[in-house]
Amino acid sequence: MSQKSTEKYEVGAEVHPVQTPKDFITYTSEEERAVVKKIDLYVLPLMCLVFFSQYLDKTSLSYAAIFGVRTDLNLDGDQYSWLTSGFYIAQLGSQFVYMYALSLFPIKTVTSGCIIIWAAVCMLHAAPHNFAGLMTLRAFLGFFEGCVSPSFVIVTSVYYKKAEHSLRTAIWISCNAIAQIIGTYLFYGIGKGEDSIAMEAWKLGFLVCGAFTLVAGVLFCVLIPLHPSTAWFLNEREREIASHRILAESDRGEKDSWNWGQAKECLTDWITWSSFLFGFLITVTSGPILFSTLMINDFGYDKFKTMEYSSPSGAIQFLVIWIGVGMLLMIPKQRCIVIMILTLVPLAGNIMLVCMRHSSGWGVITGGWLGSCITSFYCILLSLNASNVRGNTKKSIVNNAFYVGYALAGIVYPQWWDYTKDPTYFTGLVANIAFWGVFELIVFGYRFMCIRENRRRDRLQAEGKIPDYDPDHDLTDKQDLYHRYSY
Repeated sequence: MSQKSTEKYEVGAEVHPVQTPKDFITYTSEEERAVVKKIDLYVLPLMCLVFFSQYLDKTSLSYAAIFGVRTDLNLDGDQYSWLTSGFYIAQLGSQFVYMYALSLFPIKTVTSGCIIIWAAVCMLHAAPHNFAGLMTLRAFLGFFEGCVSPSFVIVTSVYYKKAEHSLRTAIWISCNAIAQIIGTYLFYGIGKGEDSIAMEAWKLGFLVCGAFTLVAGVLFCVLIPLHPSTAWFLNEREREIASHRILAESDRGEKDSWNWGQAKECLTDWITWSSFLFGFLITVTSGPILFSTLMINDFGYDKFKTMEYSSPSGAIQFLVIWIGVGMLLMIPKQRCIVIMILTLVPLAGNIMLVCMRHSSGWGVITGGWLGSCITSFYCILLSLNASNVRGNTKKSIVNNAFYVGYALAGIVYPQWWDYTKDPTYFTGLVANIAFWGVFELIVFGYRFMCIRENRRRDRLQAEGKIPDYDPDHDLTDKQDLYHRYSY
């Protein structure tokens, strides 16, 4: 049986020492670039399309609220908050389903099925006549949308090397910001033509969003390969390179199996709990994304001015995401430092909202823009999971742990953003500021743990105390001592 040893593989004129199987192949940097270019051309756009659809469908409720869903369905502040909490309650439950399903079944099959189902659910949002009906649909939407983000983290780790994770994750996460821009103008345009159509603007908005998602789901199902080794857009040589370049970084790729030993390891591993806390903390602070339109509207602006003033939020999020990417290009090995710097943007936005919520319309508008800028480091956090977690079952659990925290926070935070009881949202804003402080401490601790563990493994390797591994064995990052953590 072949064993893993310290070999070298050739990429162009350079020779890189890595831990690879003995039956390694050689390839030039030009060949590798050509393979990555094809993956970027065929896989990445479909991921972007689906992620755009997911965010558009999820946030369409905040636009619908401005265009009449609150009045047509007689929703009070508590009920509106529960529409968001209900979405995340279902998404929380779904993570335990997908934790198993994404490990056992092909990712493409599970994900495309969920996309098509939630597209239908989104279109059905135009049907209910009361809070109970809409609440039921929000729960179904949350359950089926819960599949996409954890599966995309795995897809990124299957197709791309560590150094490529941050940029690719940033690209598909950027679609959140683009969806926010397009969503505001979509509902704006529908609202402007409301007098000439046979239904309410908010109902037509849900139908359009769902129909777009249905197209995205069908394309994803038909065009995404099951694995790089079976990619229809690569020739045989390119498929070998696509698979081997991932194996060369100690990853085994996607496997259809469940390992209870890896599941047990996750319970006591700091990586798992860090992922959970990251998901919780960036979501529990996301109130300005969902409620900023209501804050602007409550300042006396009509629904069209509200949408106009809300739309730059997405553009600013997009800008800050790519400022983060630029920082990563300058200091590529300091992802945690970049996260800690970018966190200052939403922190400043929340402070502005607290200080100016009574006195300044433009202060609230600008604070809402800045307070919504969480996706700039959201993508970097996901890229850390893609880079640092090994083992098929463990990847599934850790990625879903992020979204368990994400969903749990989504259940909690709307309850302190109740426009009936607290029209200036003071409680939610103060909670946000406190949680951002905790988040900075957790990121610093994560960086410290990565550095300490890497130094320990460097010492073991220098002393010749790391054993050879069977290249076909599905090792976790904790078991594979050749693995180094990114921070």
